[in-house]
Amino acid sequence: MLAGPAAHGQEGLSFLTLRGTVQPDRAGSGQVSLPGILETTAADGPPVPPASPVYRPVRGPTALEQNPLRRWQPPVTRLPAPPAPQRPGEAEEDDPWAPLGLRLGTLTVFPSIEIDSGYDSNPRRESGNVKGATAVVTRGGVALRSDWSRHEFTGHLRGSYWAFPTLEKADRPEADGRLNLRLDATRDTTINVEGRASLTTQRSDNPNLPGGVVNQPTIISYGASLGGAHRFNRLTLGATGVVERNVYGDAEFADGGRLDQSYRNYNEYGLRLRAGYEVHPGFEPFVEGLIDRRQYDERINAGGFERSSNGLGARVGSTFELTRLVTGEAAIGHQVRKYDDPRLADLRGPIGEVSLIWRPTALTTVRLTGAGSLGETTIAGSNGVVNRSATLALEHALRRNLVFTASVTLSDSDYKGVDLNEKGFTGRIGIDWKLTRSLAVRAGFTHERLDSSTPGDDYTANIFLVGLRLQR
Repeated sequence: MLAGPAAHGQEGLSFLTLRGTVQPDRAGSGQVSLPGILETTAADGPPVPPASPVYRPVRGPTALEQNPLRRWQPPVTRLPAPPAPQRPGEAEEDDPWAPLGLRLGTLTVFPSIEIDSGYDSNPRRESGNVKGATAVVTRGGVALRSDWSRHEFTGHLRGSYWAFPTLEKADRPEADGRLNLRLDATRDTTINVEGRASLTTQRSDNPNLPGGVVNQPTIISYGASLGGAHRFNRLTLGATGVVERNVYGDAEFADGGRLDQSYRNYNEYGLRLRAGYEVHPGFEPFVEGLIDRRQYDERINAGGFERSSNGLGARVGSTFELTRLVTGEAAIGHQVRKYDDPRLADLRGPIGEVSLIWRPTALTTVRLTGAGSLGETTIAGSNGVVNRSATLALEHALRRNLVFTASVTLSDSDYKGVDLNEKGFTGRIGIDWKLTRSLAVRAGFTHERLDSSTPGDDYTANIFLVGLRLQR
C-alpha cells in the first residue's frame, strides 16, 4: 500500500491517497490496480498512469470524487434534431405549379391574363325578350407583395371585359383593386393605409332604373382609409377613418336618349373605433363602433327627396385561428340611418362581415364569405335597401395540377317602405388544368337566377366558358 504526506510545502496544494493491489499480469509482471481512478473519462481528466503510482498533486477534488456515480453514466450520443412537426392541412412542399412572379426590387409581382370564349343565354339579365349570344371574356390581373423585414405592402388589381359581338349595348366591364400598407411604428403600434376602387354594372331591368334602358350603366367606387392600432399587453385599441366616392354612369334608351344619373352620386365619410382582447393566441374577440355620413352631390334628387343621411351602428366579432385549420374573422351588428328628409323613415337593419377559411387537408380548401349592409335606392317611397349575401366555395386538387372548384352564392335585397324583395342564386363549377407554372386550361359553367316579388322582373342565365390562362 502506498501513502503520502498531507502537505508538501506549497500553499493550496493537496495530495491524493492512492490504494491498490499488486497482481501479476499475463506476462508475469506486476502492476498496481487502481479501481475507479483508471476508469475515468476524458471529462474527468486523464487517467493516472499505471506505471507511476506516485503521489500526484491536484488542485482540489476531482469531478469523480465529487460525484462517484459519474463513472457509471453511459456515453452521450448526439442525434440529429427531428424535423418540425407538420401542421394539419399544410402542404409537404411548395406548390410546384404555382407562379413564381417577377422580382422588382423588394417586391414580387404576379401578373396574369386570361381569354375565355363561350355562350351566355341571357347577357342583359332580362326577364323578357331573352336572347342568347356568344361571349368573349378578357381578364387581366396583377398581385404584389413586399419582402421587407419590417412593414408590409400588398395589393391586387383585377379587371374583365365581357364582349358580345352579336348583341349591341350588352358589353359590360368589371374591375376591382386594393392596396394595403402596414407600417410598424413600434413593437406595439401599427399604422394601416388602404386604397381601393371597383367598377360594376347595373342590369337594364334594375328597379332603380326607369323602363326602356338598353345598356348596363356603370357604378364606379373608389376611396381610402387611414387607421392605427396600439396593443396594451392583451388589449388592442384602434381607430380608422374612411372616405369613399360613388359615381353612377348614364343610362341609354333604344331611341338614343340618355339619362344623366349624376343625381345619384354621393360621398361617404366614416369613422370606426375598435377594441379587442386576446383571450389566447389565435382568438381575439372585439367590439366596434361605426359612425358615417353619406352626402349627395345634389341636395334634392329628381324625385324631390333629400337622401343624404347619417349612420350609427355597432358590431361584435372575433378574429381567430382554430387548430390551424380554420382561420378568419366574423362580425355581426346593427345599424340605423337617419335621413335629412323627414318624410323618409329611419332605415334599420343588420350589418356584418364574415370571412372563414377551412383547410381540412393539404389539397382541399373551403371558404365562407358573407356581408350585410344598408344600401341606397332611388325608388319612390323607399327609404333604403337592406342587402345580405353569402358565398360558400370549395377548391380541391384532384391532382397537383388539376383543380376542381365549386361555389354557391345566395343574396337578398329587401327594399324598405315598398313591397319589393329580390332573392338571387348563383352556382358555379369549374376545372383548372395547369400545364406548366405559366399556362393553364380552364373550363366552367355558371347558373344565375333572380326571383323578384315584382311580377315580370325574374331572370335566369346559363354561361359556358372555356379558355386559357397565362401567368408569371
